[in-house]
Amino acid sequence: MSVATRIEENPYDQTEAQTPPGSKNRAPLWFWMIGLLLAAYVAICTGQRQNNLGADAWEHHRAVLALTRHLWRPGNPTYASDLPSVRYSPYTVFWAVVCRTTGINPYTALSVAAVANTILLVLGVWLLLGAFGEAAAAGAVLVVMVILYGGVPGWANSYALADLPWQQVNPSAFSFALVLIAWALFRRIGASPNNRVLSFAAIVILMTTAMLDHGMTGAFGMVGLFVLAVIMPTHSARLGMLAMAAAIGIAVGAICLCWPWYSFWKAVRWNQDSDFWFNSKFITWALTQWAFPAAVCALFALPLIRRPIIRFGALGGSLMIGAGIAAYLRHSATIARFPLPGMIYPHLMVGVFAFESRLFRPQTWPTRLKAMFRPIPLASQAILEVTLAVVLLRCAAPQAILIATQPWLARPYLVALLHRGEDRQSRLPPDLARLLQPVQEHDVVLSDLQTSWLVPSTNGRIVAAMHYELFVPDQKQRVQDATDFFTTASGQRREQIIRQYGIRWIVLNRQMIGAPAFNALLRPNAVVEEVGGLVLMDATRR
Repeated sequence: MSVATRIEENPYDQTEAQTPPGSKNRAPLWFWMIGLLLAAYVAICTGQRQNNLGADAWEHHRAVLALTRHLWRPGNPTYASDLPSVRYSPYTVFWAVVCRTTGINPYTALSVAAVANTILLVLGVWLLLGAFGEAAAAGAVLVVMVILYGGVPGWANSYALADLPWQQVNPSAFSFALVLIAWALFRRIGASPNNRVLSFAAIVILMTTAMLDHGMTGAFGMVGLFVLAVIMPTHSARLGMLAMAAAIGIAVGAICLCWPWYSFWKAVRWNQDSDFWFNSKFITWALTQWAFPAAVCALFALPLIRRPIIRFGALGGSLMIGAGIAAYLRHSATIARFPLPGMIYPHLMVGVFAFESRLFRPQTWPTRLKAMFRPIPLASQAILEVTLAVVLLRCAAPQAILIATQPWLARPYLVALLHRGEDRQSRLPPDLARLLQPVQEHDVVLSDLQTSWLVPSTNGRIVAAMHYELFVPDQKQRVQDATDFFTTASGQRREQIIRQYGIRWIVLNRQMIGAPAFNALLRPNAVVEEVGGLVLMDATRR
């Protein structure tokens, strides 16, 4: 049936066969092809993430490194302290065991993890859509998911195409894939009474792992279980699934309390540094920029509201927007992160709409474009479809530019292929690794915040970090002291800072602190090693 004919009749009539008989709940071949391409793209580019000096990947890398060296008593991965870290999650413990068993280094292990997490994401999408009987829309949904962002977030829980290679190494990416799989199992429990006990146990394991790996993603996933329960068709089924969601939440909480590498209860109750953990700009960007195109385009799918997946997307998406607004008003860091993973809700809606509209079938476009010039309301469907296509292209363009131009994505390969331009690869990680060879594992190293961020991924611990750690007090003061040392502090104050934090080494990075500060702090008699623009000084030498 042509697009024009569907417009004249009812393009949303569920009795119309959009796919051949028997294939409605079968993912198309092109879904698997796109999934394979995404995994290959991540595999090719994730190794370049060392050029992104401020990435979260560095804090997860040093957690795996610390666990690889000392699995049961690793100490803090950032500071010279025995304080535990929430980075010691099932995810990092698993990859540390892989490193200890196989001998591969943590950086390589996390590169493998990025590919594995991407594959899990694709499988999660397939399973979730299949649980709704919508697997035929999987290809359209996957395309929408990686493209439909009004700006590339660059934050955890983003699955935008330009973010995948350096975000998929994170525990949050693993947790999000587990959440999708858990949702699929939960939906199947509601549809069929078979294997409920096994499915319940599997969901508890998946959600416990997600919660311990990345608490915000785990909490987001728990909310999704209740959303799935609410959209059940009958009152009795709704109550039964709500009770099951509550039971899962209780079981997950109880198991999390037994995790030996850090106190889950203490992490839940941690309320220090609230001014750091709450970021009003993040919520503003999430609601007004990143999610805006998807939220608007999701309205196109509202005529399909009788379909459970659309009701799921509409209710879940509304809750995520509400959570973002509430977090902004109440300055709540707990729910402030919900809107970004919550983009899965409008993405599901838009993807199903695109599938039903046959938007990605080239042969439908001549008729669609002709239909735009027919009288309203006959042209309305075609206008919506063309509008969505334009929005997708508009969102894809900035991502394509980033992929081609950023050194942590495809730029190094394109430069080598075309023999033009500079690859812009950073020398800081390899130079720093050479510079820190005299440093012992738990020696305290003082440097500027950017250079310090990479130090624990090689050797040593630091005074202050760009991202805070739970369970560590006075981090704001640490940042202030480290900043003062390289800017305004007097000689006496600098000596006090060295004694206060037990600093063994000082790293001067000329590029980061500037020539005046570099020259003022350089003590030739204390220099132990020089690599490029980096100088390692022994803090005990005067």
